[in-house]
Amino acid sequence: MIVLTLLIICLCCVNIFIPSEISVSKVSEAACIPKNIVESLQNQQAIARWWPEQPAKKTGSSFIYQGYNYQLVNRLSDGADILITRGEKKIPTKIVIAPEGKDSSIVEWKTSITSGRSPFKRIIRYYEAVDLKNGMEAILNGLLNFAVKTENVYGFHIERTTFTDTILFATRFSLSTYPSTETIYNHIYELRKKIKDAGAIEKDSPMLHVNQIDSIHFQTMIAICVNKEISGEQNFFLSRMVPMKDRFLSTSVTGGDSTIRKAHEAIENYMDDHFLSAPAIPFEILITDRLAEKDSSKWKTKIFYPSM
Repeated sequence: MIVLTLLIICLCCVNIFIPSEISVSKVSEAACIPKNIVESLQNQQAIARWWPEQPAKKTGSSFIYQGYNYQLVNRLSDGADILITRGEKKIPTKIVIAPEGKDSSIVEWKTSITSGRSPFKRIIRYYEAVDLKNGMEAILNGLLNFAVKTENVYGFHIERTTFTDTILFATRFSLSTYPSTETIYNHIYELRKKIKDAGAIEKDSPMLHVNQIDSIHFQTMIAICVNKEISGEQNFFLSRMVPMKDRFLSTSVTGGDSTIRKAHEAIENYMDDHFLSAPAIPFEILITDRLAEKDSSKWKTKIFYPSM
Protein backbone atom coordinates (compact mmCIF):
# COMPACT_ATOMS: atom_id res chain seq x y z
CA MET A 1 0.00 0.00 0.00
CA ILE A 2 2.86 2.38 0.83
CA VAL A 3 4.58 1.67 -2.52
CA LEU A 4 1.30 2.08 -4.39
CA THR A 5 0.54 5.32 -2.57
CA LEU A 6 4.01 6.71 -3.39
CA LEU A 7 3.60 5.67 -7.03
CA ILE A 8 0.24 7.44 -7.25
CA ILE A 9 1.72 10.56 -5.65
CA CYS A 10 4.64 10.53 -8.14
CA LEU A 11 2.31 10.14 -11.10
CA CYS A 12 0.15 13.00 -9.80
CA CYS A 13 3.25 15.16 -9.45
CA VAL A 14 4.22 14.36 -13.05
CA ASN A 15 0.82 15.55 -14.26
CA ILE A 16 1.07 18.70 -12.14
CA PHE A 17 4.64 19.74 -12.94
CA ILE A 18 4.93 18.54 -16.55
CA PRO A 19 2.17 20.14 -18.62
CA SER A 20 0.52 18.54 -21.61
CA GLU A 21 2.17 21.21 -23.78
CA ILE A 22 5.85 21.80 -22.94
CA SER A 23 7.20 25.20 -23.99
CA VAL A 24 10.82 25.27 -25.12
CA SER A 25 12.49 28.64 -25.60
CA LYS A 26 15.87 30.35 -25.43
CA VAL A 27 16.31 34.12 -25.16
CA SER A 28 19.71 35.80 -25.71
CA GLU A 29 21.10 39.28 -26.22
CA ALA A 30 23.68 40.28 -28.84
CA ALA A 31 25.81 43.41 -29.24
CA CYS A 32 24.89 44.00 -32.88
CA ILE A 33 21.95 45.20 -34.95
CA PRO A 34 19.20 42.70 -35.95
CA LYS A 35 20.16 42.89 -39.65
CA ASN A 36 23.52 41.26 -38.96
CA ILE A 37 21.86 38.33 -37.16
CA VAL A 38 19.16 37.90 -39.81
CA GLU A 39 21.71 37.78 -42.63
CA SER A 40 23.95 35.33 -40.72
CA LEU A 41 20.92 33.12 -40.04
CA GLN A 42 19.51 33.07 -43.56
CA ASN A 43 22.74 32.58 -45.53
CA GLN A 44 23.67 28.91 -46.04
CA GLN A 45 27.37 29.68 -46.47
CA ALA A 46 27.40 31.73 -43.28
CA ILE A 47 25.59 28.96 -41.36
CA ALA A 48 28.30 26.48 -42.36
CA ARG A 49 30.87 28.82 -40.76
CA TRP A 50 29.14 29.34 -37.40
CA TRP A 51 27.50 25.91 -36.95
CA PRO A 52 28.52 24.52 -33.50
CA GLU A 53 29.86 21.26 -34.96
CA GLN A 54 32.74 21.82 -37.36
CA PRO A 55 32.94 20.89 -40.12
CA ALA A 56 29.18 21.43 -40.43
CA LYS A 57 27.26 18.31 -41.47
CA LYS A 58 24.37 18.59 -43.92
CA THR A 59 21.71 16.45 -45.51
CA GLY A 60 20.11 18.27 -48.40
CA SER A 61 19.22 21.76 -47.13
CA SER A 62 19.25 20.65 -43.46
CA PHE A 63 22.12 21.06 -41.01
CA ILE A 64 22.70 18.29 -38.46
CA TYR A 65 23.48 18.73 -34.78
CA GLN A 66 23.52 15.88 -32.24
CA GLY A 67 21.09 13.71 -34.16
CA TYR A 68 18.60 16.47 -35.03
CA ASN A 69 18.10 18.00 -38.48
CA TYR A 70 17.57 21.78 -38.65
CA GLN A 71 16.03 23.18 -41.84
CA LEU A 72 15.27 26.83 -42.58
CA VAL A 73 11.80 26.61 -44.13
CA ASN A 74 10.74 30.26 -44.18
CA ARG A 75 12.80 33.45 -44.23
CA LEU A 76 11.28 36.34 -42.30
CA SER A 77 12.30 39.99 -42.13
CA ASP A 78 12.84 39.58 -38.38
CA GLY A 79 14.03 35.97 -38.20
CA ALA A 80 13.08 32.59 -39.65
CA ASP A 81 10.95 29.47 -39.27
CA ILE A 82 13.13 26.44 -38.50
CA LEU A 83 11.86 22.86 -38.81
CA ILE A 84 13.60 20.43 -36.47
CA THR A 85 13.26 16.75 -37.34
CA ARG A 86 14.45 13.47 -35.89
CA GLY A 87 13.18 10.31 -37.48
CA GLU A 88 9.42 10.74 -37.86
CA LYS A 89 9.23 13.64 -35.41
CA LYS A 90 8.76 17.12 -36.84
CA ILE A 91 9.00 20.14 -34.54
CA PRO A 92 8.23 23.58 -36.05
CA THR A 93 10.16 26.41 -34.35
CA LYS A 94 10.54 30.15 -34.84
CA ILE A 95 13.43 32.56 -34.28
CA VAL A 96 12.42 36.19 -33.71
CA ILE A 97 15.02 38.99 -33.66
CA ALA A 98 14.21 42.45 -32.32
CA PRO A 99 16.26 45.61 -31.71
CA GLU A 100 17.20 46.45 -28.15
CA GLY A 101 18.67 49.91 -27.80
CA LYS A 102 20.79 51.46 -30.55
CA ASP A 103 23.30 48.76 -31.45
CA SER A 104 21.98 45.65 -29.68
CA SER A 105 19.42 42.93 -30.31
CA ILE A 106 17.37 40.42 -28.39
CA VAL A 107 16.74 37.01 -29.93
CA GLU A 108 14.13 34.41 -28.97
CA TRP A 109 13.96 30.86 -30.34
CA LYS A 110 10.81 29.08 -29.29
CA THR A 111 8.67 26.01 -29.89
CA SER A 112 6.44 23.62 -27.94
CA ILE A 113 6.13 19.85 -27.58
CA THR A 114 2.93 17.94 -26.91
CA SER A 115 3.61 15.56 -24.04
CA GLY A 116 0.26 13.72 -24.05
CA ARG A 117 -1.83 12.45 -21.13
CA SER A 118 0.24 9.50 -20.03
CA PRO A 119 2.56 10.35 -17.12
CA PHE A 120 5.23 8.06 -18.55
CA LYS A 121 5.09 9.79 -21.96
CA ARG A 122 5.25 13.15 -20.22
CA ILE A 123 8.49 12.15 -18.51
CA ILE A 124 9.95 10.99 -21.85
CA ARG A 125 8.84 14.19 -23.62
CA TYR A 126 10.25 16.30 -20.79
CA TYR A 127 13.75 14.87 -21.25
CA GLU A 128 13.38 15.26 -25.01
CA ALA A 129 12.50 18.92 -24.43
CA VAL A 130 15.61 19.37 -22.26
CA ASP A 131 17.76 17.76 -24.96
CA LEU A 132 16.15 19.93 -27.63
CA LYS A 133 16.68 23.12 -25.63
CA ASN A 134 20.37 22.32 -25.09
CA GLY A 135 20.80 21.92 -28.84
CA MET A 136 18.93 25.16 -29.59
CA GLU A 137 21.09 26.99 -27.05
CA ALA A 138 24.35 25.74 -28.61
CA ILE A 139 23.20 26.68 -32.12
CA LEU A 140 21.97 30.11 -31.02
CA ASN A 141 25.27 30.81 -29.26
CA GLY A 142 27.13 29.93 -32.45
CA LEU A 143 24.93 32.27 -34.48
CA LEU A 144 25.28 35.25 -32.14
CA ASN A 145 29.03 34.83 -31.59
CA PHE A 146 29.40 34.95 -35.36
CA ALA A 147 27.03 37.87 -36.01
CA VAL A 148 28.61 40.24 -33.48
CA LYS A 149 31.97 40.14 -35.29
CA THR A 150 32.06 42.78 -38.01
CA GLU A 151 34.61 40.83 -40.07
CA ASN A 152 32.02 38.06 -40.53
CA VAL A 153 29.30 40.45 -41.73
CA TYR A 154 31.22 43.21 -43.54
CA GLY A 155 34.43 41.39 -44.43
CA PHE A 156 36.64 43.57 -42.21
CA HIS A 157 37.09 44.12 -38.49
CA ILE A 158 35.57 47.55 -37.86
CA GLU A 159 36.01 49.20 -34.49
CA ARG A 160 35.07 52.48 -32.85
CA THR A 161 38.06 54.48 -31.70
CA THR A 162 39.34 57.98 -30.87
CA PHE A 163 41.87 59.80 -33.03
CA THR A 164 44.00 61.72 -30.54
CA ASP A 165 46.56 63.49 -32.77
CA THR A 166 44.91 66.78 -33.69
CA ILE A 167 47.62 69.01 -35.27
CA LEU A 168 48.12 68.22 -38.96
CA PHE A 169 50.54 69.72 -41.46
CA ALA A 170 49.07 69.14 -44.90
CA THR A 171 49.14 69.81 -48.62
CA ARG A 172 46.47 69.60 -51.29
CA PHE A 173 46.71 69.22 -55.09
CA SER A 174 44.54 68.31 -58.08
CA LEU A 175 45.26 66.02 -61.04
CA SER A 176 43.38 64.71 -64.07
CA THR A 177 44.17 61.11 -63.05
CA TYR A 178 44.38 59.18 -59.80
CA PRO A 179 47.74 60.10 -58.19
CA SER A 180 50.51 57.55 -58.66
CA THR A 181 52.52 56.18 -55.74
CA GLU A 182 55.49 58.25 -56.89
CA THR A 183 53.42 61.44 -56.94
CA ILE A 184 52.02 60.78 -53.48
CA TYR A 185 55.44 60.17 -51.97
CA ASN A 186 56.99 63.21 -53.68
CA HIS A 187 54.47 65.32 -51.76
CA ILE A 188 55.11 63.33 -48.58
CA TYR A 189 58.85 64.05 -48.86
CA GLU A 190 58.12 67.76 -49.32
CA LEU A 191 55.94 67.72 -46.20
CA ARG A 192 58.62 65.94 -44.20
CA LYS A 193 61.28 68.42 -45.25
CA LYS A 194 59.18 71.40 -44.18
CA ILE A 195 58.34 69.68 -40.87
CA LYS A 196 62.02 69.03 -40.21
CA ASP A 197 63.01 72.58 -41.21
CA ALA A 198 60.42 73.95 -38.75
CA GLY A 199 61.88 71.88 -35.91
CA ALA A 200 58.70 69.85 -35.50
CA ILE A 201 58.38 66.09 -34.97
CA GLU A 202 56.21 63.64 -36.94
CA LYS A 203 53.83 61.69 -34.69
CA ASP A 204 52.42 59.13 -37.13
CA SER A 205 52.64 57.76 -40.66
CA PRO A 206 51.37 59.94 -43.55
CA MET A 207 47.62 60.39 -44.04
CA LEU A 208 46.01 60.25 -47.49
CA HIS A 209 42.61 61.25 -48.87
CA VAL A 210 41.76 61.17 -52.59
CA ASN A 211 38.44 62.63 -53.71
CA GLN A 212 37.24 61.91 -57.25
CA ILE A 213 35.33 65.07 -58.17
CA ASP A 214 34.28 63.80 -61.60
CA SER A 215 35.57 61.43 -64.30
CA ILE A 216 38.73 63.47 -64.93
CA HIS A 217 39.38 65.42 -61.72
CA PHE A 218 40.99 63.99 -58.58
CA GLN A 219 41.72 66.14 -55.55
CA THR A 220 44.32 64.74 -53.16
CA MET A 221 45.12 65.78 -49.59
CA ILE A 222 48.15 64.47 -47.73
CA ALA A 223 48.81 65.26 -44.07
CA ILE A 224 51.20 64.30 -41.28
CA CYS A 225 50.47 64.62 -37.57
CA VAL A 226 53.01 66.86 -35.84
CA ASN A 227 53.77 67.85 -32.25
CA LYS A 228 53.41 71.62 -32.71
CA GLU A 229 51.99 74.27 -35.03
CA ILE A 230 53.87 75.09 -38.24
CA SER A 231 53.42 78.17 -40.41
CA GLY A 232 51.86 77.39 -43.77
CA GLU A 233 52.92 78.69 -47.18
CA GLN A 234 51.57 78.30 -50.73
CA ASN A 235 50.02 74.79 -50.98
CA PHE A 236 51.09 73.82 -47.44
CA PHE A 237 48.85 74.57 -44.51
CA LEU A 238 48.11 73.72 -40.90
CA SER A 239 44.88 71.90 -40.05
CA ARG A 240 43.30 70.79 -36.79
CA MET A 241 41.16 67.72 -36.19
CA VAL A 242 38.41 67.62 -33.59
CA PRO A 243 39.23 64.77 -31.13
CA MET A 244 35.78 63.13 -31.08
CA LYS A 245 35.79 60.35 -28.47
CA ASP A 246 34.83 56.95 -29.92
CA ARG A 247 33.49 58.69 -33.02
CA PHE A 248 35.96 57.26 -35.53
CA LEU A 249 35.35 53.97 -37.32
CA SER A 250 38.59 52.21 -38.14
CA THR A 251 39.82 49.09 -39.88
CA SER A 252 43.28 47.76 -40.77
CA VAL A 253 43.97 46.43 -44.26
CA THR A 254 46.77 44.40 -45.82
CA GLY A 255 46.69 44.62 -49.60
CA GLY A 256 46.59 46.91 -52.62
CA ASP A 257 44.07 49.39 -54.02
CA SER A 258 41.34 46.81 -54.63
CA THR A 259 41.43 45.59 -51.02
CA ILE A 260 41.51 49.17 -49.72
CA ARG A 261 38.43 50.08 -51.82
CA LYS A 262 36.57 47.08 -50.42
CA ALA A 263 37.45 48.21 -46.88
CA HIS A 264 36.04 51.68 -47.64
CA GLU A 265 32.85 50.07 -48.95
CA ALA A 266 32.61 47.90 -45.84
CA ILE A 267 32.79 50.90 -43.49
CA GLU A 268 30.28 52.82 -45.61
CA ASN A 269 27.89 49.83 -45.47
CA TYR A 270 28.40 49.69 -41.69
CA MET A 271 27.56 53.40 -41.44
CA ASP A 272 24.41 52.96 -43.56
CA ASP A 273 23.26 50.05 -41.39
CA HIS A 274 23.83 52.05 -38.20
CA PHE A 275 22.37 55.32 -39.59
CA LEU A 276 25.69 57.16 -39.24
CA SER A 277 26.97 60.08 -41.29
CA ALA A 278 30.48 61.47 -41.77
CA PRO A 279 30.98 65.05 -40.48
CA ALA A 280 34.45 65.17 -42.09
CA ILE A 281 36.44 63.37 -44.77
CA PRO A 282 37.74 59.81 -44.25
CA PHE A 283 41.45 59.17 -44.59
CA GLU A 284 44.03 56.41 -44.89
CA ILE A 285 47.21 56.11 -42.82
CA LEU A 286 49.99 54.64 -44.97
CA ILE A 287 51.74 52.29 -42.55
CA THR A 288 53.91 50.70 -45.24
CA ASP A 289 56.31 52.80 -47.32
CA ARG A 290 54.81 51.96 -50.69
CA LEU A 291 57.82 53.13 -52.65
CA ALA A 292 60.11 50.80 -50.73
CA GLU A 293 57.67 47.86 -50.84
CA LYS A 294 56.76 47.19 -54.48
CA ASP A 295 54.49 44.22 -53.68
CA SER A 296 51.11 45.86 -53.07
CA SER A 297 49.73 42.69 -51.44
CA LYS A 298 52.00 43.48 -48.48
CA TRP A 299 50.90 47.09 -48.03
CA LYS A 300 49.51 47.83 -44.58
CA THR A 301 46.96 50.63 -44.37
CA LYS A 302 44.71 51.89 -41.59
CA ILE A 303 41.43 53.54 -42.61
CA PHE A 304 39.54 56.04 -40.45
CA TYR A 305 36.02 57.42 -40.90
CA PRO A 306 34.65 60.15 -38.61
CA SER A 307 31.03 59.33 -37.76
CA MET A 308 28.06 60.82 -36.00
